Amino acid sequence: MDTLFRITHSSNFNTSIQALMLIEQLASTKHLEVDRFYRTLYESLLDHRLINSSKHALYLNLMFRALKSDLNMKRVKAFAKRMMQVLTLHQPPFVCGVIFLLRELESVFPGLKSLLNDPEANEEDEDDLGDASENVLANGSLDSAIRSFQIQKSAKISKSYDGRKRDPEHTNANKSCLWESVSFDKIRQT
Repeated sequence: MDTLFRITHSSNFNTSIQALMLIEQLASTKHLEVDRFYRTLYESLLDHRLINSSKHALYLNLMFRALKSDLNMKRVKAFAKRMMQVLTLHQPPFVCGVIFLLRELESVFPGLKSLLNDPEANEEDEDDLGDASENVLANGSLDSAIRSFQIQKSAKISKSYDGRKRDPEHTNANKSCLWESVSFDKIRQT
């Protein structure tokens, strides 16, 4: 398995897709290294070799099979968000394929619609400032209020979407919206 994962990173992208397909088959039948497979597949969406690959249909088919069999909704939402983020780099056939794939996944996972329909939970910064000012009044110390404010801010940042995470489960995409789809809505309306 380690050799197959090394192939996904080192060879040309068409060979990487075939290695990912083999890993997916092994992972689904023998339940081996499933998390590592999804991390590698998630990372492959940002691979610059994908743009010029001649195997887009094969890649999207792999993506669909892998996501359809996934039971982790957080991970599926992270994949949906990342797919929408990379669409602006690709040609129209790939864009259409991804949009079709996402629509098909919506029928399997109705929870994906929440990325489009539900607003993000967004607390106001004013509340944090109010809490910090209350700490100044209660403790009389500006330093403790600043520390309290920084702790609250870091907790808030850790709960928001972070597309830089390598593991799709830790991106917090399930707490986000598909803002990336707005540009495609404008194209559809014209």
